Amino acid sequence: MPIKREYFYDLDSRGTLFLDGVEQDDPVFLDFMFRRLAPTANPDYPEWPWVCRCGDEMNYLRPAGTALVFSRFDGSRLYYSPSLSVVFDPTQLSFSDDGVLYHRSPVGEVGRIVPSVAVELAANIRPWGPWYAFYRSVTQDIVPFGPRVEDPNLSLLRPRSDNECVGCGEANPHSFRLTFLVDRTTSSVRTWITPDRRMKGAMTTTHGGYVSLLLDETMGKVLSALSIKAPTARLEVSFRKPMLLGHEHVVSAELRRSEGRKHWLVGQIRRTDDNVVVAEAEGLFVVPRAAHS
Repeated sequence: MPIKREYFYDLDSRGTLFLDGVEQDDPVFLDFMFRRLAPTANPDYPEWPWVCRCGDEMNYLRPAGTALVFSRFDGSRLYYSPSLSVVFDPTQLSFSDDGVLYHRSPVGEVGRIVPSVAVELAANIRPWGPWYAFYRSVTQDIVPFGPRVEDPNLSLLRPRSDNECVGCGEANPHSFRLTFLVDRTTSSVRTWITPDRRMKGAMTTTHGGYVSLLLDETMGKVLSALSIKAPTARLEVSFRKPMLLGHEHVVSAELRRSEGRKHWLVGQIRRTDDNVVVAEAEGLFVVPRAAHS
């Protein structure tokens, strides 16, 4: 019977691999190790939850955090080994309470992003309500992402690739590609937006048509979150204050009541810096008869 060989490696938070305190830097071995990394079912080594098996050789891994660490970024891919990488997708980002940035990983769900790469990405990251968003400079849209530990009552409604809606469709080149934060406990949704020159009306304010669009879109998303397809039948907007360009605003909406095919909703826009109400709206949304029957 061949003798089983066992080796015990440590991976620090910067993605450096060690064996008995000695750094392992052979690119061929590193690629082999992380390409074949898998969860271990060996109860004898609970501190080493991962293993790379090569015949009778068992290479156990004890990470300081995640099993994979993204230590290099080339502008389109995140690398966790000299030649192993994943396509960078801002929708797959997440963050922890202590400010660590993560990305979806082929092993262990997520991988930690080292500080140097996080700083590089931070040039395109900005606050988005209680969370953060990645700013795509080419398309001028933002991609929100949430915390690593998710709240089961909160979720994101993202733009769909097959949707041409001017408010939330990804297939429309002129769309705002809005993402919405859904709160299931209150049947409400919110989104955060900073109007720019594309939305300019008189002087340095947002055009009233865009104000109405934002309210209508956000109220409609409340129903989308409830899997209700109901077009707008009536929309009443009250303009309270100018919606200033360059200022962040939160647009919120919630369901007030439903009767058969009819659904009544309310919406509001506030400036986030001083909490001033910019506009309010009431809307009636009606499910088409064919869809209701």
